[in-house]
Amino acid sequence: MDCPDEEKEIRAALSRLPVVESLTFRLFSRQVEVRHRGEVEPILDALRRIGMEGRPLDDALRRAKLPSSDRTPRSTFLLSGAALLLGAGTSILFPGDPLVRLPFLASILLGGAPVAMRGFREVRNRSLGMNALMTISIGGAALLGEWAEAAVVVTLFALANMLEARSLDRARRATADLFASSPERAVVRVGGPGGEERIVPAEEVRTGDTLVVRPGERVPVDAVIRRGASDLNESVLTGESVPVEKKEGEELFAGTVNGRGLLIAEATRPLSESTYARILRRVEEAQAEKAPVQTFMERFAAAYTPAVLCAAVLVAAVPPLLGRGPALDWAYRALVMLVIACPCAIVLAAPVVTLSALTRATREGILVKGARHLEALGTIRAVAFDKTGTLTRGRLRVTRVHAATGWEEEEVLRLAGAVEAGSAHPVAEAIRREAARRGVATAARGTLARTFEPVEGQGVAAEVEGRKIYVGNRRMFETMGLGGDALDRLLEHGGSAAPSVAIVGMRDTLAGAVEMEDELRPEAPEAIRALRDLGVAHIVLLTGDRAEAARKAGAAAGIDIVEHGLLPDDKLARIRDLVASHGSAAMVGDGVNDAPALALATVGVAIAAAGSPAAMETADVALMTGDLRRIPSAVALGRRMVSLVRQNVAASLAIKAVFLAMAVAGYASLWMAVLADMGTTLLVIFNGLRLLRARTSSL
Repeated sequence: MDCPDEEKEIRAALSRLPVVESLTFRLFSRQVEVRHRGEVEPILDALRRIGMEGRPLDDALRRAKLPSSDRTPRSTFLLSGAALLLGAGTSILFPGDPLVRLPFLASILLGGAPVAMRGFREVRNRSLGMNALMTISIGGAALLGEWAEAAVVVTLFALANMLEARSLDRARRATADLFASSPERAVVRVGGPGGEERIVPAEEVRTGDTLVVRPGERVPVDAVIRRGASDLNESVLTGESVPVEKKEGEELFAGTVNGRGLLIAEATRPLSESTYARILRRVEEAQAEKAPVQTFMERFAAAYTPAVLCAAVLVAAVPPLLGRGPALDWAYRALVMLVIACPCAIVLAAPVVTLSALTRATREGILVKGARHLEALGTIRAVAFDKTGTLTRGRLRVTRVHAATGWEEEEVLRLAGAVEAGSAHPVAEAIRREAARRGVATAARGTLARTFEPVEGQGVAAEVEGRKIYVGNRRMFETMGLGGDALDRLLEHGGSAAPSVAIVGMRDTLAGAVEMEDELRPEAPEAIRALRDLGVAHIVLLTGDRAEAARKAGAAAGIDIVEHGLLPDDKLARIRDLVASHGSAAMVGDGVNDAPALALATVGVAIAAAGSPAAMETADVALMTGDLRRIPSAVALGRRMVSLVRQNVAASLAIKAVFLAMAVAGYASLWMAVLADMGTTLLVIFNGLRLLRARTSSL
């Protein structure tokens, strides 16, 4: 299955079978997903009847086990070309001898028989395509006595098929590379530490199995590190080649490559449910889904081919009836028109580009559900960002420490860090990180763990060096009678300007306060600037956070329009307004909390989707890393995709229009028509493959 004509042929053959319920084509990986009842053998028989061989795929990851390139076009070209050269040589040596036409006849038969067989099937299936038109042209030239020219046409057509197959194989290999990182084996330890190690297929690993991942090995399934630390190359998921440091308790993803350290890990998902497998399924689904521009071109080609065939019949019949010249002359011109009219270049104008764009996006960690979403992303003029976890890291950091009279900042931070030593709350993590950075972290003692006391909705308390220290919000200390002017002075304006504040003290005194804020992603300003440079004029921040925190984050990122205190329904309303006023809008969120807004937007973009099934399911576009710069890259890629499709369509139609005019005027020969058709087809293929070479940042 090498081109859309063959896809139509297979669709016609299989759709007639009563056992077949639905067909999904993945042209460039030569795969057809068939939903059917009963055995698969009738389906394989139907394929054999149209000269094709089907191989069922049975693989947990549906790896792109592409069959080796079909050598039939090459063999056909060599045999037909050899006979043509023999005919040319004998005609020079023995001019006028009738027998010199025999090598040309052999060339026509050797090269034209496969074309005629497929052309006959196209006519039988009522799906006129390239082979039917070429069969008529070659047969007509032979009947007109133009055996040498018919042989040239057959040979050039075989050459075109060979070059087209090789070019499309490049696109297939690019897609297959995405599947090449599929883990094949796993080392499973049985019987605890020091137990027996077994090498098993990755598909056989089950949740809870103990895995041994040595340096340089590929992680077989999603897992969590139980012992060891190492650097992991996660480029297969994220597109980032810089290794990521991982330690105990952190997650490993199937398909990633272990670096320097030995890791003992526990499997958390089977391979078929891993992040890597979900990505591959998304890639396959995306390639099966056609962009609107591609669907339009296929509809156009379906009407274009019969129209040109009718025009060729009129060219052959009408002028001779009007006395405009010999009938054979006009019949020849009509045959040239049929060759030029081959729709392959027009039909391939879009799918090669969309495949290349989707492959390029996946390589860079931009997972797109389908080409139509990438096309839509290229048209947006408004983007809405969520704040927490999207524009920011979703991780608090300490910005200031206020010490009360008689206290030092480091002592306030040390006591707060000691109390928070056993807590997993984001505030606790931020305080511990800052205490460690300043070198005042206190190791948690056993007594601290026993005295740790959470106060619901207010904070925590614990004994530190014989004193009970409280860390919490304003309400905690007001309850203890420590409110009033002292607390207001400590918080400066009552804490209203602070995004997040943890107050530190004891029952009878205030020690200080630790001010925190959510950390802005460092690349956020650059990403916003890049979007504006691309012409996305309306960029808005939508958040449920407080006004001061929202405005501060918006200003730091370069976003002027900030709307705060929004509930999910409010975000929905804002997205609806953006789509209504700008025609289309993208929503960028974390894929979970922003699910309704992501679904309503023209294009929903989820950030940092690696390991998050919800993000992949909810959004139209999922960024496998938290790098916001991938958003303008995706927009640029969508625009480049549409631009290249338009270039291909314009070039195809222009070249064909010129040669059709030349054919009617009598200035084009059959071999010139084949060269024009072949050149146009190769032009659109190579133009589409350009996206595989260029990084989106430079598009």
